[in-house]
Amino acid sequence: MARRHAGVVAASSQFSIALVWSLIRGVLILVAVLLVVLVLMAGALTHHVITAHNDAEPVNPSTYLLNSYVPLNFADGDGVEHEGWLLLGLRKAPTIILSHGYNSNRSDLLALGTILRENHFNVYIFNYAGAKGKDRASDFGDRQVAILLDAIRTVTKQHGVNPGRVGLFGVSAGGYASLVAAEQIPAVKALVVDTLYEDPLQMFDAELDALLGGSSPVFRFIAGKEFHLFDARSKPYPLREALPKLGGLPKLFISGKDMPALANVTEDLYSRAPQPKRLLVLEHSQPTLAYGAEKKEYENQVLSFFLENLSLRAD
Repeated sequence: MARRHAGVVAASSQFSIALVWSLIRGVLILVAVLLVVLVLMAGALTHHVITAHNDAEPVNPSTYLLNSYVPLNFADGDGVEHEGWLLLGLRKAPTIILSHGYNSNRSDLLALGTILRENHFNVYIFNYAGAKGKDRASDFGDRQVAILLDAIRTVTKQHGVNPGRVGLFGVSAGGYASLVAAEQIPAVKALVVDTLYEDPLQMFDAELDALLGGSSPVFRFIAGKEFHLFDARSKPYPLREALPKLGGLPKLFISGKDMPALANVTEDLYSRAPQPKRLLVLEHSQPTLAYGAEKKEYENQVLSFFLENLSLRAD
């Protein structure tokens, strides 16, 4: 009886161990499957954020009855063509280059461009996305800066514009590019930036949170790692350390309460930037988000800044 009982106990013990190992294997498989699903979902979100684009252009210069404009396209360093409009102001007047933001295009800045052109500035508005659906992915950093530098070189070579006096206006990714370009191009004499970031990952996180409808630490971590893999070839630009280069350059920083994470970065960069500078805080900062009286106030503030700080003289 003792031996039989011992055999039953041993068999029961082996069964229990086998059951535990089966449960452990099941849990590990489940965890692995969940991890794969999370990585795939984060990958889909990452792809969506970096390739989001808006090709719809509901307005064009003809919509505003503009006759004094010319189509002006340019090729970037990779040979990708970018479409643009050059609104013609006074001969030899400065050119203000408008850089649209994330998931936007040149048509979203045409209303502001028309107002600036009516006040005698030359105005150039272009698309960061390549023509014919090319070059859709964005790194929110080096790529945008390189494209803007190519746009500046193209515009300043045009007959009838002042090559030594340029104004820059940019929103989100276009604002980042405008700030970096202003630190490198002496011809930039006035700068307006709206909804800034210092690190491209900050912009990526803000758009990921907007896509998810709130912050998700898990997706932020996984998608952030995937974004870094995509952005591995880019070298972080020392934007904060280079701010002293903007000493003497008139600057207007615009911050929106509707995007608190980027508003905090914008206001921090403003506080660290050298004089002369101004900070404008609005409920909705970006031109595509403001309407009615708020949009009019936005446009008036930008126009007043350029009129005060970018002389129309032809030298």
